[in-house]
Amino acid sequence: MERKQGKRAPVIKDVAALAEVSVSTVSRYLNDSPKISDDARARIAHAIALLGYRPSRVARGLVTSAMKSIAVLSSNTTLYGSAMTIQGVEDEARAHGYPVTIAKLNGGSTEALRASVDMVMDFNPGGVVVLNYDAAAHEALGMLPDAVAKVAIAGDRVEGVARLDQIDLCENRAGRELTAYLLGLGHTTVAHVTIPGGGGGYSRTAGWEDALRAAGRPIPDVLHCTWDPKDARAIGRKLAHDDAARGGEHGGDARRTTAVFAGNDEIAMGVIRGLEDEGVRVPEDVSVVGFDDHPLADVWSPAITTCRQDFAAAGRRAAALLIERVGAPDLPPRFVELPGELVVRDSAAAPRA
Repeated sequence: MERKQGKRAPVIKDVAALAEVSVSTVSRYLNDSPKISDDARARIAHAIALLGYRPSRVARGLVTSAMKSIAVLSSNTTLYGSAMTIQGVEDEARAHGYPVTIAKLNGGSTEALRASVDMVMDFNPGGVVVLNYDAAAHEALGMLPDAVAKVAIAGDRVEGVARLDQIDLCENRAGRELTAYLLGLGHTTVAHVTIPGGGGGYSRTAGWEDALRAAGRPIPDVLHCTWDPKDARAIGRKLAHDDAARGGEHGGDARRTTAVFAGNDEIAMGVIRGLEDEGVRVPEDVSVVGFDDHPLADVWSPAITTCRQDFAAAGRRAAALLIERVGAPDLPPRFVELPGELVVRDSAAAPRA
């Protein structure tokens, strides 16, 4: 029996009608339930072949209460780190036969955020990966049901959450290392341009502050920026005329800004462009370092000293942890560290005498 062109695709009800069984019996067949007679099993298989029926993963998931799928929650899917992390999740999930749903969080309000989370949970994913890169993602993580398997990438360590595994990108350590590198070049202190969600004890911002405090150096006030390099460019222009970067916590003498630690490489690019707009040279007058090792960091002028993070590896590891937990829900919480790597290029140098 052939389907005529232009007709709708067959659905589970069509299979049930042709096989002369109930829809629930077809669902049990699709989910390999042993509670089906050999006769019914044969008739369903024959009906599926005749109709060319393709089972819906969603329909199967609704019967088993959890789809064999992974959902990814992210506040921004276009940033380099987010995009590479998602790619890693997809690569690992595909290797295990798990489709991936990507959901952009609406962080305009708590109600909007909850609506984003509820929409994802309506599809009963087998597990959820949260790109815990900012406050909205952190809030969304707290909205997920205890029963669902979940992995948080980045952010502060969370204790006592059921079925939660975490991946630490070791940003605090990297922030300390980058700051110590600039101090080692001879800079008296380091200004910091932070990205959204840059707070928390495990963050790169906390690492910057820890390094300055450990060295007994002035701690300038944090310069807050959006994800937009254009806003960082405006900050760069301001820094070009800032001859009094003072230690916000320690006080200290007024001094010219000679080193800047930007929250990521795109922000570093904006700061560099803003400084150069005002005739300030990098690194001759001001050193600038970034974070993440964006592909453009190596070809930017000057090439940007940064911390390389393997976001794709984090995504792959997150998917692997999630798939393991789906198969063994009672596994104890796991905390995995993925350290970054200092990459020294041309954007930082010793300060002029």
